[in-house]
Amino acid sequence: MDPTFFNNLRLTCPALNTTNTTNLDVRTPNTFDNKYYVDLVNRQGLFTSDQDMFVDNRTKPIVTGFANNQSLFFEKFVFSMVKMGMLNVLTGTNGQIRANCSAKNPGTVGDGAWSVVDLDVGSGDGAAAY
Repeated sequence: MDPTFFNNLRLTCPALNTTNTTNLDVRTPNTFDNKYYVDLVNRQGLFTSDQDMFVDNRTKPIVTGFANNQSLFFEKFVFSMVKMGMLNVLTGTNGQIRANCSAKNPGTVGDGAWSVVDLDVGSGDGAAAY
């Protein structure tokens, strides 16, 4: 984590029981854009899980691509929202809770469900990894 960013967070939340809040996007907190990915590239991600996307060699090209190309981010965001809109939400006994969010539970047969690892950020067809 960027030391200046860390020190600012420490000032915002100096104690465990604080009710203070902070913005997820330090650059443009009130604008929908790609700057959260710029934050990750600059080691200013608030969540470890998000910052890890830039550290992991499998997902670093995606973060870098979105940080460097806002049009690509918008294009893939639209693609993802459309794809999520096609999900058939299962409720009650018709669904299941995944043990691993990015993979179907063992023994699950083709129910048409997909996960984030199915998304192809490079071509937009969802066939392979970026």
